[in-house]
Amino acid sequence: IDSSTKQIANLLKINPKEVIYTSGSSESNNLALKGICDKYSNRGKHIITTSLEHSSIYGPLDYLIDKGFTVDFVKLDEYGRVDLNDLEKLITDDTILVSINAVNSEVGILQPIDEIANIVHKNKKCFFHSDMTQAIGKINIDIKNVDLVSFSAHKFFGIKGIGVLIKKDTINLTDEQKNKLKQIFLTE
Repeated sequence: IDSSTKQIANLLKINPKEVIYTSGSSESNNLALKGICDKYSNRGKHIITTSLEHSSIYGPLDYLIDKGFTVDFVKLDEYGRVDLNDLEKLITDDTILVSINAVNSEVGILQPIDEIANIVHKNKKCFFHSDMTQAIGKINIDIKNVDLVSFSAHKFFGIKGIGVLIKKDTINLTDEQKNKLKQIFLTE
C-alpha cells in the first residue's frame, strides 16, 4: 500500500498524505461532498454543480439538500462546457463547494478545470471537487488547483474495488466521515 501510495503521489505530483483509499469513485464522491459540507457548513450551505455529473454526485447532493443545503446548476455552453461567466455569477458568500467532473462519462466532454478552479478560489471559503474518474490515466491533467479529486483504478486497468480520494492536506473532513473510513479499513 505504501509503495502504491508513493507511486500515485509521484504521478499526480501530490503529497502521499493526500491519498485516501476507498472502494471506488462513488464512495470517494460521497466522502468528498458530505465530508466538506459536514465540516464547513458554518461557512455556508450553497453548492454548485452541473447537469452532466455522475449519479454518485447527485445522491450525496440529495442527502445534503435534506440537511438544508441549496444546490445550483451552472449553465453549459453549446458544447456542454461550463459557462464560466454563469459560474462566477452563481458563487456567493454562502457557496462552500463546487463539484464538476473533468470528463463526462457519457459523451466525453472535457471541462476547463484550471479556469473553473481559478473562479472557485476567488471565494476563499469555497472548495473545488472534481470527479476525475474518466480523466485520470486517460488524459494528461494537472490537479494542483483542485482541492478534492475522485477516481477509480478499474477505469485504467487497475483492480476493481479500489478508489481514491485526493484531499489537499490543508483540508479536513468531519470526524464522522473519518470514522467511517477507519471502520471500512479496520473491518476488511
